[in-house]
Amino acid sequence: MSSRRQWIQWAGLGAASLGVMGRAWAGPFPEKPIKMIVPYPAGGGADQWARIVAGKAEKLLGQPIVMDYKPGASTTIGADAAAKAPADGYTVHLIDSTAFAYVPNMRKVSYDPLKAFTPLVHLGDLPFVLVAHPSVPVRNLQELIAFAKANPNKLNCASAGVGSPHHLIAEIFKQRAGISMNHVPYKGAAQYIADLLGGQVDLAVSTLGPAMPHIQTGRMRPLAVSSGKRSSTMPDVPTIAEQGFEGFDEKPWNCFVTNAGVPAEALERLRSAFRATMDDPEVLQALRKTGVEEVGRMPLAQISEQMRLDNLKWGDVIRRAKITMDS
Repeated sequence: MSSRRQWIQWAGLGAASLGVMGRAWAGPFPEKPIKMIVPYPAGGGADQWARIVAGKAEKLLGQPIVMDYKPGASTTIGADAAAKAPADGYTVHLIDSTAFAYVPNMRKVSYDPLKAFTPLVHLGDLPFVLVAHPSVPVRNLQELIAFAKANPNKLNCASAGVGSPHHLIAEIFKQRAGISMNHVPYKGAAQYIADLLGGQVDLAVSTLGPAMPHIQTGRMRPLAVSSGKRSSTMPDVPTIAEQGFEGFDEKPWNCFVTNAGVPAEALERLRSAFRATMDDPEVLQALRKTGVEEVGRMPLAQISEQMRLDNLKWGDVIRRAKITMDS
């Protein structure tokens, strides 16, 4: 009887230590691997973030998380596939502003950007960096502007696709600076990084992770970061705002979502696992090393509303700037 009583006490302590998370995980879900749709090619920033998070979340869920790369059409191929997947919790999607705020304001998409998905957790804010090939004779934004005005349409600026954050940040900067540059869209970071290193393009607006190793070796020259504050991973690189563009603060954000209509048990288990993952110090450190700021800070209740507000904000920007999918 005494041993039985001790066992009950031990079990009670174990259950208490698991807390709400443990109760949310009770039940059969998941019973098979989970697919994570990444709307960019392997090797870029999105791939890094997805793998960092999936590596921890799959241990908590007890099932593998398998990467499913669906690049193209400015991330909407991936978003469309995610929206059409069965609403059973076995599809997770890494979504960014492109799919819910940018492209839907440029052309019709096959999914409702504000109703097709249910948020799981905020990934973080993503400062971008404007980088140049060393052959371009500029070291800061003022020199870039002077060179671009003296050589109209000579410079080529790469992005991860028409309507991507990379593209729109470059467009806003060009408008405010009063310069023209040729836009060269790619499917993702791996492709534009390769061409920038090879000198096929002059400049790129990039997420920090893919660009940092080449900045450190001198094969790319950083000119400015897009956020209002300097990046913690590139503290020596000034912001666009610091270089004469007051108020410039563009740092698009990503989040992990699943389909709308996923059963409550599966949804809560996914949310518990992804929330615990984003709270893990090792995951936090790994994401910060790739340039992600404010990791997981946006409350779950705020994500859907922020998606709606961003859709309105960027719709206004895009219409005023007359940016189209052919830009």
